[in-house]
Amino acid sequence: MTPETKTGMPVTRAVLLAAGRGTRLQPYTDNTPKPLLVHRGKPTLDYLMDSLQWAGVNDVVLVTHHLGDQLQGYAYARAASHRLQIRCVHQEHLFGTAHALQAVIEQTPDIVHNEFILSATDYLVPREFFPDLLQFHGQHDAAVSVSLKALDADAMTGRSSIRFHPDHSIAEIVEKPPLGSAPSQMGANLTFVLPPDIAPFVQEVPMSERGEHEIQQAINQWIDSGGCARGLLQPEPAEWQVPN
Repeated sequence: MTPETKTGMPVTRAVLLAAGRGTRLQPYTDNTPKPLLVHRGKPTLDYLMDSLQWAGVNDVVLVTHHLGDQLQGYAYARAASHRLQIRCVHQEHLFGTAHALQAVIEQTPDIVHNEFILSATDYLVPREFFPDLLQFHGQHDAAVSVSLKALDADAMTGRSSIRFHPDHSIAEIVEKPPLGSAPSQMGANLTFVLPPDIAPFVQEVPMSERGEHEIQQAINQWIDSGGCARGLLQPEPAEWQVPN
């Protein structure tokens, strides 16, 4: 499989990963899915949706699992009040981010017919977050764009690290590198602009040492086969915090 060049079409679709149990935030997530935890009067997910719509995205798929009925209710309400399409895809088992995208490809294949955003839903992003990423994506010739963040050296083992080619394109996303082995102090947010031809790589990605099928590995395999990815350094998005 040889990756294609970018389509040049406006990016108007997004897949949002909202299936996780949010175990680090228990007991708050026992009865409320993490993306619906309230920050300053509105759900965390509203911050992403506001930014996505500001960027021109009007077709969204929410991948759900834990307390999925609440997320489906949110989707109906948001779609009705903001005039956009939101569909929910149930991830039967929590086998990782690539597995979640596999469920989307199987259940709503049209979402990946053109370039699309894939993002976690943990983030409290400013409104300009996705407009900035899509503007960057339109300014270069690579088919994949990655939202990057600068990290302290002591934070790298629990995050990701980017290995760059000499031309500053992305050679590899190294997930949770062992202490002292990170190729750079630049990490990847779980936010990407991806091309339609990522789909075969998503279907074939092996299970990681952490027992998950990870989208980063699919992107790495796509790059290894000849694809080009570039990254935009953005402020690290805040996440929901336990109230004091």
